[in-house]
Amino acid sequence: MHQLFAPVVFNHHVTGDYWLLEVEAPQIAGPLVPGQFVNIRIGTGLTPFLRRPFSVYRVSRDRRRLQVAYKVLGEGTQLMSKMLHTGGECDLIGPLGHGFTLPPKAERIAVVGRGIGIAALPTLVDLATENGIEVHGFLSARSRPNLVATDVFEEHGFPVHTHVDGEGTFKLVTDHLSAAMETLHFDAVYVCGSNRLARAVHRLAEARGIPSEIAMEQHMACGFGDCHGCVIAVNTDRSCRETVWREVCHYGPVFQTWEVVNAST
Repeated sequence: MHQLFAPVVFNHHVTGDYWLLEVEAPQIAGPLVPGQFVNIRIGTGLTPFLRRPFSVYRVSRDRRRLQVAYKVLGEGTQLMSKMLHTGGECDLIGPLGHGFTLPPKAERIAVVGRGIGIAALPTLVDLATENGIEVHGFLSARSRPNLVATDVFEEHGFPVHTHVDGEGTFKLVTDHLSAAMETLHFDAVYVCGSNRLARAVHRLAEARGIPSEIAMEQHMACGFGDCHGCVIAVNTDRSCRETVWREVCHYGPVFQTWEVVNAST
């Protein structure tokens, strides 16, 4: 883990509500595992007081630069879009947390994301490509301008299924995944988005006896477990009879779906 004042390569609007930040941070980009995150301090004053956690969207081929895709929503991200200029510096800590794992000898995987949750997946797509694994994308958003990362799949020649609320014959993006599973075998499924999406992916994966992992979205102020502000209930085994409290930043943000789905009910 390193704290850097990383030079900003660019920070610009991409589409819809989304922006893309790229910084020069080889100490973080080099060892980073897909699914890990960085914590960014925005501004130099007391507001906003806490750092903001962001999934790493992509890492450059030479592993010197990393990208963060973010949605301009609250005070922190609004300041990010205005204050982090090309040639300036970004105060960030990383890499943080535990990332995704690929099954040995995997040949085909599915990644499912909704909204800004999609931002946790492109690094996994890139790693799978390096390992000769075929990736199918299933991406969802409330509106078409807020669909991001489709170009990542197209770059690698992978199929990507997109779902926009109110469009098409399927009600949910997981309906696309379910249809694909009728004819294709996936060695694992990865998801980031809403709890409803996580439960649907978990059910599909469990029915076929394949592993599934989820990148949890949580407010992670410190990023390494000291503040205990991001605890969630986690199942201790697949029987789901006992739960414990775990810090998402320290034990995650990636978990097996059985660990977190229905753990709080």
